[in-house]
Amino acid sequence: MSRMLDQASWAGAERSAADRRRAAGAAPPPPSLPRAVRGLLFDFGGVLYDDTVWRRRLLRVLSHVGLHTHYHSFYYVWDRDFAADVYCGRRTFCDAFAAYLRAVGLRCGLIDEVMAACRGLRRELDESIRPLPGVRCTLARLAKMNLALGILSDSELPAGDLVGRLAGFAPSQTFRVVVSSIDLGRMKPDPESYREALAQMALSPHSVAFVGHETAELAGAQAVGMPTIALSGSPDAEADIYLDRFEQLADVVSLQRPLAAAG
Repeated sequence: MSRMLDQASWAGAERSAADRRRAAGAAPPPPSLPRAVRGLLFDFGGVLYDDTVWRRRLLRVLSHVGLHTHYHSFYYVWDRDFAADVYCGRRTFCDAFAAYLRAVGLRCGLIDEVMAACRGLRRELDESIRPLPGVRCTLARLAKMNLALGILSDSELPAGDLVGRLAGFAPSQTFRVVVSSIDLGRMKPDPESYREALAQMALSPHSVAFVGHETAELAGAQAVGMPTIALSGSPDAEADIYLDRFEQLADVVSLQRPLAAAG
């Protein structure tokens, strides 16, 4: 009981101190990594671009055919039970998603209608993929810092196709490595996924920070010894640093560069 009271008192004191700093107009201390890094390994979807667009638009199609559901509950089951087969190359997206629609009780005729709409949506959005705000300018800043940058993506596309998509995000050669789960046959948070990307970057885990937003993927990076940065992360995500905007990343890393140079 006393420990609980101590923790509550400490939390209250922290809030009071923060309130006093705000009242005094003092800026909060900038976040910092536990150690200087020589590289950054990014998740792709949800970090560099919004990968929920086709999912949200598809839910509207499903509602038109009578399947009323919620985003998180619908895609939680998809991600948990079906997506791994797609991202590891064991099944095509269309085959897996049609199976999922059957599993939730949609009739065959409606499944064909939904899949036709889904293919059109994905093709349209794939052709118009755009980086999130602040991504282009921040990647340019990071590249000038002589950091090794890499991508580790759970994707149905091989690395070569992902490189083509990244052309709209940054100049060629910005990313030292691009690694896709479909080439590896495994996906995050499998530790071998991170280790393969690190091996291609020729850097040790402690010298590369993983930038992601999903709880399990951040935990997987921590498990192999990587410092972690959560970018608009899931509410229960644990990381060394939490950021709300992509452009904050360059400021955080720039604070570490003098340390890296000295070390």
